[in-house]
Amino acid sequence: MQYLRFIAAGLLINLIIPSHASDTHTDTQTASPRIVGGTDAPVNRWPWMAQLAIVDPFLSGGYLLCGASQISTRWILTAAHCLEYSNGNPAAAGNVYVFIGDAERNNAPTSGIRAQQLLVHRQYSDLEHDLALIRIPARSNSQWPSIIPSENLDALENAPFAQRDEAVTALGWGDTGSGISSDLQEVQLDYVPRGECRQRSPLAISDFVICAAELNPVSGQNQDTCFGDSGGPLFLGRDRSPWLAGVTSFGEATCATGNPGGYTHLASETAEIEALSASAGFPLVDLNLFWSFSAPNRFYLSPGASKTLTLTLENNGTNLITDPTLSLSLSGATLATAEWNNCSSGLLSGNRCTPVSNFSGSRTQALSVNGNNGQDQVVTVTVQGSADQEDYRRRNNNLQQVVVFSNNPDIALSANQTGSSATRATVAVTLRNLSTLNAATGTAITFTLPAGMNLDNAAAQGCLGTSPTRCPLGNLAAGTSKVLNLQISSNNGVSRTLNLQATLNEQDVPAGDSQQSVALRFSTAPTSSGSGGGGGGGGGNLGIVALLTLLFLNRRKQRLTT
Repeated sequence: MQYLRFIAAGLLINLIIPSHASDTHTDTQTASPRIVGGTDAPVNRWPWMAQLAIVDPFLSGGYLLCGASQISTRWILTAAHCLEYSNGNPAAAGNVYVFIGDAERNNAPTSGIRAQQLLVHRQYSDLEHDLALIRIPARSNSQWPSIIPSENLDALENAPFAQRDEAVTALGWGDTGSGISSDLQEVQLDYVPRGECRQRSPLAISDFVICAAELNPVSGQNQDTCFGDSGGPLFLGRDRSPWLAGVTSFGEATCATGNPGGYTHLASETAEIEALSASAGFPLVDLNLFWSFSAPNRFYLSPGASKTLTLTLENNGTNLITDPTLSLSLSGATLATAEWNNCSSGLLSGNRCTPVSNFSGSRTQALSVNGNNGQDQVVTVTVQGSADQEDYRRRNNNLQQVVVFSNNPDIALSANQTGSSATRATVAVTLRNLSTLNAATGTAITFTLPAGMNLDNAAAQGCLGTSPTRCPLGNLAAGTSKVLNLQISSNNGVSRTLNLQATLNEQDVPAGDSQQSVALRFSTAPTSSGSGGGGGGGGGNLGIVALLTLLFLNRRKQRLTT
């Protein structure tokens, strides 16, 4: 179905004062707009978040408000419909202004960064492929979002609800129910798989759309994006440099009904992002680094040994990558060193390697890490990739691997309660030797029981003493583990915390995971329940606020007065 655009007859809604539109606006639907149920975003938390102000020559005053994301020094990502005037005509670059990294909304549009070029998805039509790039003068940033890979989004699509609950975050200055927000709002929403979204939503959900909603509001507090939030980001979790999954695009005329809103499916649009950026002479690329081996958490070597690590550089996109450069650094080392092996295109200053002058596809590059007889070194090897072109998935440009040079073992303690009754708790304590090289001898678990508790199977487990109690486990060969099952009774059934400590004859390298606490509960464990929702968002004070909506499918774009 072809949906109407912006201020076509009958579609201007005035929220603050009576509309001055003509009487022909009789079929207007009443919206209930608000980012709904959001909270003020922490200042400086999202330095790549951008506000768009579009000066519209077809309006008597004010500007159109949208959100956006800075994904490189020159490119701003937003919704295609944000770059249309109120009559549906394409906006001119000279009338589009960008504000980056400000928590407070700017109400002086022409004081922003003026756009140099606007590039709209070549297949954009009626909110399908609702994506555009804005080119600006080069501007650096401290954090960058990365466009989510398809496999990451597929995992979210297929995840159980507990992992999708409050899994995505949206940002914007849109309507909160008290007017347009002066301060950037954020809201955590539930990711809704596409099949479920099509069942829940009365709107058309194509394969180029992903969905989010608040499916389990707390105390009736619904949450949603709404008018004025168009073009803003939908991203995973709360990482400051997050995986960017969507662009706020559309929803129903009434926001926060509990039905999902639609967001541009960015993982499916990377080829278009590459093509648009390349057409402007500033191509974006997807350089991916990964270890060519199944990487363990740590490699264990003797102090005088060396280890060869091989990584793969992969061009996951269509744009050619030129001068890919690998930067190598070590942390936690006292004597350890690292060097590139056979860097074919030459070593650069600062231990940097350019393996090839340009490439598509993939290639490998090896490096060596040497312990140089330094005792008990826990070395983190970091490799950072870059190229002549900027990357829209910077999170894939960094690799780390821990290498332990030591003649000592590495023990790790874990514990969990495996059973309970009104007066007894069963706890399984596991001690592992993570080292693949060195044995741990004379290992034991020590703890002091809380008052009113008793270790019923102390004799069977060979445990001695009370303050503390010591349970010997003996020797642990490299790469092995032992389990100690504790049966603890209580004379009052009050829940307490048991603090456990692992000991051994040698030094634990690296240290830090030989202690564990477990909460002892003397009843059936309570059923966990998901939580969602947050407090209400803030509002702004504007004289006239007009919402640019569609009849049923509503763009999240906003007209403001200055």
